[in-house]
Amino acid sequence: MCQVVKREFKVIAVKHRGLYKDFAELVPKAAHQFLQRVPNLTGTEVTVYEPKASESHSEGAFYVGVLGNDALDTLPEGAEFLDIQHSYGIIRGKGTEMGSLYSSLDQWIDEQGYTRDTFKDFIIETYHPVENGAEEVEIYIPIRV
Repeated sequence: MCQVVKREFKVIAVKHRGLYKDFAELVPKAAHQFLQRVPNLTGTEVTVYEPKASESHSEGAFYVGVLGNDALDTLPEGAEFLDIQHSYGIIRGKGTEMGSLYSSLDQWIDEQGYTRDTFKDFIIETYHPVENGAEEVEIYIPIRV
């Protein structure tokens, strides 16, 4: 279910800021707006999160966009190209079970003796449509191996 991967993400995305407690509403709304604004941009949908540094860290940044192969010659207005490489603990499951997926992955990382590397590295989610309009998510938490 959980595993370690070393992965590179090439992301075309727009940066947003907000309160962490509002991310559950802000992120899907921002992703929907991004995809409507750039309908010709195809690729796996992705969200890149600034990790919460402490309990008092109430506001953070996130990027919504798509995975690409390389930087485009011309990025959509307001978009950035991110090239992120790291080792991650990863889990995949139903998008409707996001909370339990994060809990399972966090527990697995601890049980395996890995250390989260979220001081400056991003948490990444990729979204994958499946049959009946459902969606699966892959969660990548940066770790030190």
